[in-house]
Amino acid sequence: MTEYSGIRGTRVKYLSSDPTLNTSTEGQVWYNSTTGALKSLVQIKTTSSSGSLATARSGLAAGGASPQTAGIVFGGTTAYPSTDTTATEEYNGFNWSNGGNLNGDRTYIAGFGTQTAAVGAGGYKFGSDNQALVEEYDGSSWSEVTNLPSANRSQGAAGTLTAGLVFGGSLGGESVVTLEYDGTNWTSGGNLNTGRKYLSGCGTQTLALAVGGSDGTPNRSAATEEYDGSSWASGNSFTEGRSAVACFGAQTHAVIAGGSDPGIVNSIEEYDGTNWTTSPATLATARRYTSGFGSGTAGVIAGGSEPTISNKTEEYNSNFNTGTRAIWSSGGNLNQGRSSLAGAGTQTAGLAFGGSSFPPLTRYNLSEEYNGSSWSEGNNLNTTRNSVAGCGTQTAGLGFGGYGGPVLTATEEYDGSSWTNGGNLNTAGYDMGSAGTQTAGLGFGGYNTHTSLTEEYNGSSWTAGGNLGTGRNTLAGAGTQTAGLAFGGRPGTSALTEEYNGTSWTAGGALNTARSGLAGSGIQTSALAFGGGPPSLGKIATELYDGSSWETSSPLASDHEAGAGGTASPSSASLAFGGGGNQAATEEFTGSTLAGPTASTLTTS
Repeated sequence: MTEYSGIRGTRVKYLSSDPTLNTSTEGQVWYNSTTGALKSLVQIKTTSSSGSLATARSGLAAGGASPQTAGIVFGGTTAYPSTDTTATEEYNGFNWSNGGNLNGDRTYIAGFGTQTAAVGAGGYKFGSDNQALVEEYDGSSWSEVTNLPSANRSQGAAGTLTAGLVFGGSLGGESVVTLEYDGTNWTSGGNLNTGRKYLSGCGTQTLALAVGGSDGTPNRSAATEEYDGSSWASGNSFTEGRSAVACFGAQTHAVIAGGSDPGIVNSIEEYDGTNWTTSPATLATARRYTSGFGSGTAGVIAGGSEPTISNKTEEYNSNFNTGTRAIWSSGGNLNQGRSSLAGAGTQTAGLAFGGSSFPPLTRYNLSEEYNGSSWSEGNNLNTTRNSVAGCGTQTAGLGFGGYGGPVLTATEEYDGSSWTNGGNLNTAGYDMGSAGTQTAGLGFGGYNTHTSLTEEYNGSSWTAGGNLGTGRNTLAGAGTQTAGLAFGGRPGTSALTEEYNGTSWTAGGALNTARSGLAGSGIQTSALAFGGGPPSLGKIATELYDGSSWETSSPLASDHEAGAGGTASPSSASLAFGGGGNQAATEEFTGSTLAGPTASTLTTS
């Protein structure tokens, strides 16, 4: 057989080593003269079947900001032309489970948000007409909130519960209206350039995408528009005009699947922020009036009309990379279940101390050490307290502040065996955020007069640092004394993030899920936020920070509101324990890992 090395031409590159592997080398073929192999980089794009919906339905809505592993769908119709549903279902990456029902049954609802903080706006009720009803979901139940200014249906949607967007729809014709939602009120945004109904959307309130729909002509629309927080600009049209598609992802990387052109289609297209390309993957079952959620590389398409009403779920994945999905897994339980405790250390060498349980209210001076599989009792704190802050490691831990009847200034240091008293805080506080080490600690925020204060510990005494930009309590922290991070808290269940440089705090990217009573770990440029509450805003939510923005990750299995974590843990291997009332559960986080693109060796025969 003739070898390629002896007949190489000009159409295939002849290289001594593989080129840099990324999107620019996708589809290229080259000959590696060192290994004697003909190679290529091929991006894998696939659809695969997953667990079926319990309630088959069409015209349903989804929390489009949900990740592929923690989604939500609601409403829709179970039979044409007269049966709307209130059913809500939650997805865990494999199967669906029933959630709390909508208060108002309807189809063609605009949906946005996440599994624990979703919004359903407008819709159509058979036997009635378009609806103005808006409801919010807290992870267990729906509550009615401020109505849309006008009844509408078949709108596109994007964003989160506190920063949502609906646009287009049917207002006696194909609408151009855009409305912005802040978690309480609706305000007018910039109009679409092309009025449409049965359109779809994805992205955020300030970086949204509106795609497809019906513009009142016999043909379905291929229009794409991009929203910048105030106005819409026309983007490049996609290949195949269609309405009633599933849409998910971001303005710079979106996916549409299925829809009507007007026939029912199974094709999928991807958007890179400029152009649409047809994916080689297709839906196993052509569908329209379906819904979707997830990212441009990992999404879910659920329900729809085939034309029979469907309960099918398919996952779409598009990635060069191989690796593992981020997950929380069960660890050994605390010996004493409790909340409002503090944590320090790592996933294999953790430290838990203080806290309380109820009823009746009981405060603890207990310390426990974790070895990666189980907890053992250590020597007690000198001062019994809950709502205490902590940082450091299992052999060099720091606990400070808290509540023991009075609000406390007491600081204690742990050496891996016993606690000794250190220098007191300058200002008493509890439910503070914390970061750093035993000899370079950081405490900030909290109740009473410590709300906006920051204090720095040098191993013996505390000195004042720069104040938080926004004073709050029951917040979390990560990082070091000179590169700290503060996030969440209250009043108002905050999504705020602030970054500390050793002198002053500046604003960082906001959490996707506003909450208080959460915990954190990692460093300023790679942090993990997990748990928190109230029910409508978290308890199991997990997010990763990259130094500028937060990304939703796999949720906790248990309620860890007012829980703690291994503050010295890296974001890829964290520890969560306690909280949730009298919670004893411990969970271990394994961050996702990517092996990176791998070139395929081509063979001939």
